[in-house]
Amino acid sequence: MNFFRSIKVRVWALFEIVVIAMLTFTYIFLIAMFPNFYEWMKTYEISEALVEIRSNWYDDGIAEIINNQAGEKKMYIEIYFPQNNASFSVDRINAGLPLGALTKSLGSEVAESEKGIVYKRLRDERLDNTVLMMGSYIGDRQDPEAYIFICNFIQPIGTTVAIFVRQFFFVGIIMMILTIFMSALFSYKISEPIIRINNSAKELPQGKFNAEIEKYDYAEIKQLAGTLTSASKEIAKSDDLRRELMANISHDLRTPLTMIKAYAEMIRDLSGDNPEKRERHLKVIIDETDRLSSLVTDILDLSKLQAGVTEMHLETFNFTARLSGVISRFDIMKESDGVMIDLQAEDDITITADITKLEQVVYNLINNAVTYTGDDNTVIVRLFRKEGKVRFEVEDHGEGISAENLPYIWDRYYKVSERNKTHKRAKMGSGIGLSIVKSVLEQHGFAYGADSSEGRGSTFWFEAPEYSEEPEKPVHSKRFITDKSKKQ
Repeated sequence: MNFFRSIKVRVWALFEIVVIAMLTFTYIFLIAMFPNFYEWMKTYEISEALVEIRSNWYDDGIAEIINNQAGEKKMYIEIYFPQNNASFSVDRINAGLPLGALTKSLGSEVAESEKGIVYKRLRDERLDNTVLMMGSYIGDRQDPEAYIFICNFIQPIGTTVAIFVRQFFFVGIIMMILTIFMSALFSYKISEPIIRINNSAKELPQGKFNAEIEKYDYAEIKQLAGTLTSASKEIAKSDDLRRELMANISHDLRTPLTMIKAYAEMIRDLSGDNPEKRERHLKVIIDETDRLSSLVTDILDLSKLQAGVTEMHLETFNFTARLSGVISRFDIMKESDGVMIDLQAEDDITITADITKLEQVVYNLINNAVTYTGDDNTVIVRLFRKEGKVRFEVEDHGEGISAENLPYIWDRYYKVSERNKTHKRAKMGSGIGLSIVKSVLEQHGFAYGADSSEGRGSTFWFEAPEYSEEPEKPVHSKRFITDKSKKQ
């Protein structure tokens, strides 16, 4: 059954059906209906001549018009004048028929007819012809000035039709043969590229994602090939990212577990009786446990966000006040690194959002900037009103991101290596912070993005609608210095 559903068979069958339909149409209208059409044409010529003579009857050149009509169309035309019982005729077909008696009887029928026009179809057995006759009057119908009678022969066309039939038979055979070869070639040209594309698509589940698919002449097939090529490349990228993600997660899980096991053994074997060493070793175990817990939490949060199973608890709150609280978390975490967080926020900016999720967004953006900050160890956090929106920005002065890599920064575990430009694990943390940021902001419907250039740092931002419109207030600058030695 699949054979009859293939493009090759269906295209071939469609071609054959079209050709058969055309041949049938040609036979019906050119051969079967030819006698009727021939008679209709002769009748139309008589009607046309009758109209021409009647419309020009009172012209001086009427006699010439009658002669021209009879000569051009090979007809017999007779004009009968009943008042003086005289007639005028022009014979261009050598009828040789006793038309006088016919025209007289036809004249009485014209007078009695409803429209004043009589049409006759007579059979001439002597000459084996059919005679078409048409009669009408000139002037007043009750007292006509003259009668017009026009006769024309329908010649026997049996021989002509027989010739047509033979010709049609040979032409039909030739057309069918040509169509078989042409349809087979055309169906092959259409189906073969699709078969090759299908074979390439079958290799995708086997892990062959980077196979180049040939380009073809047909625009639609060319587009299909291009789409499949692009899709295979994207699948290859996703597969590479999946492999790296699994490797990175495995590494992130193994590292703290190894540390926990090692320091637990050290407590058991070495420092169990030494309070100072035991406390230091337990602190490492606790830190690594927190790191492991944070990684698992981030993975679960991202999975829930991307699956759309998390619930939104929208509240209206003072974003400025909450922002200060989030930044204060970095005082202890970055105390030893000397990182300075410069907060520039307008007062009393109020928005509606899920407080917990939005604080996670703010924390991840700031933590990302702290991780990749430049030599000045400064991160600038801004919160201000812009064109009826609330805009939040985090700016660092680190290495920056090239334009070609900027669209990929929201991918899990994505980091551009200066040497090989491939996906690498983030310097610290779970490496999926920006993915969580993206998912939360999209869940809220907030616009977001990143502006960056190599060597000049990066600015991550998002915009949210303000809860209530208030007059714009001046910016108050606050500095949170995590290194006590740098405090003024």
